[in-house]
Amino acid sequence: MRRSVLLWAATLLLGAGVAPAQAQMLGRAPDPDLNRDGVITAAEYRQAQVRSMTGALDRNKDGQVTRAEFKPLEDMARRFRGEGGAKRAAAMWDQADADRNGVVTTAEIQSAADRRFARADKDGDGRLDKVEFTSLRQSRASGGN
Repeated sequence: MRRSVLLWAATLLLGAGVAPAQAQMLGRAPDPDLNRDGVITAAEYRQAQVRSMTGALDRNKDGQVTRAEFKPLEDMARRFRGEGGAKRAAAMWDQADADRNGVVTTAEIQSAADRRFARADKDGDGRLDKVEFTSLRQSRASGGN
């Protein structure tokens, strides 16, 4: 069970550079269209991002992720993608821990999700349609935030 959660988290957070076979093996990130209406609101995206990060990595269930809790993901990135994968994971940690205190809080996850959502919402309607969301996922997979 723990390994499957880590594999899922690795897919979610380290999608960049993963070969198709590896992506299939690791699984896919969850769908943030929580109410299944075909569009993703900012609130849905924010909630899905928090669930993804804390659900997969928050071992003590205190609503935040410590560097120690994140370390298995970095180790997994190293196993699948070598030192480049580990460096990418470390860079993701640095970006996620905005205040550099060694803990990624729900507020930090939400803030990052809001920034990504705003960039992806090209028509500014407060919703991501399939095209916008696909573009967001492709951007993140190619190393964008």
